[in-house]
Amino acid sequence: MVGRIEGKIEGKIESKIEIALEMLKDGEPDDKIKRYTGLSDSEIDGLKTES
Repeated sequence: MVGRIEGKIEGKIESKIEIALEMLKDGEPDDKIKRYTGLSDSEIDGLKTES
């Protein structure tokens, strides 16, 4: 049961990251990305350096 819950959480996080990456590619502002994905400033900055 714990593994199943962890899998769901991991899937949600991956989905948020994918959305944020697409928003970054489209030039959306960080505030909008934060509002739509719930990611923090540091998480968004980390994605910027990865892409």
